[in-house]
Amino acid sequence: MPNFLHFTYDPNDPDIASAFDQVSLWAARFGLFLFSHLELRPNLNILDVACGTGFPLFELAQMHGASCQVTGVDIWKQAVERARLKANAYRCPNVQILEADATQLPFEDGTFDLIVSNLGVNNFTDPGAVLAQCFRVAKPWGRLVLTTNTTGHMSEFYEVFRQTLLELQKPAYLERLQAHEAHRGTKESLSDMLQAAGFRVVKIREDRFHFRYLDGSALFNHFLTQFGFLDGWRRVIDQEDEERVFMLLENRLNQIASASGELCMTVPMLYLEGEKPDCEPFLI
Repeated sequence: MPNFLHFTYDPNDPDIASAFDQVSLWAARFGLFLFSHLELRPNLNILDVACGTGFPLFELAQMHGASCQVTGVDIWKQAVERARLKANAYRCPNVQILEADATQLPFEDGTFDLIVSNLGVNNFTDPGAVLAQCFRVAKPWGRLVLTTNTTGHMSEFYEVFRQTLLELQKPAYLERLQAHEAHRGTKESLSDMLQAAGFRVVKIREDRFHFRYLDGSALFNHFLTQFGFLDGWRRVIDQEDEERVFMLLENRLNQIASASGELCMTVPMLYLEGEKPDCEPFLI
């Protein structure tokens, strides 16, 4: 069995939350993308949904300054505890952090001027319910800003994965792989989701960057892959075929890297901003 399949990370382990980078290279790219397009305004009440260990929570607080109050919420208990330690160390009096389920936000209707979620929407079990809650707690004219990686994420990897499953003649696996790729959504599907929650889409920005790895082994053993992607890839395959499929994948990716000098993975980025109208839509 490939070595990387032996590694598991338990998000409930306090050591994992403690070691988890506040600003990993992954989150930082999307954070920079967010702040490149977010309009900064004074006197805002801001909510960071799925704030994790504190990014972009503390940047939101510090970039907006003392006139703004920033609240972070996350269901990950250990990450919330880590973020609270950082709040004390950073001496940010305009920050509060709550452990809360985003499908049941513990706030009154019309509380926030700005709601932000960096890389959150793909990780919500029920994104529609979360967006409905965001609409409820947003003030009239309040903004919701999402950043996420969309369909097409690491397309170079998925093409090798797809070809491997085709050769193994596993149509059920191919259907699972297609569903797994599609769960990230597109600019259109995510815009529709915001509008279904009641928001009016007012700004859309797209970009992309590349993650580079020496070879397939480096890709599979990278912490980001282990923590964020590998479980989803493993669910495509039945357990009895897992070792065989991933050994083939690792070998093929290593061959590609040997021929090309590296592995290069494309990551499309989406910035999506919605605005809550000043009145509820009239339903006939």
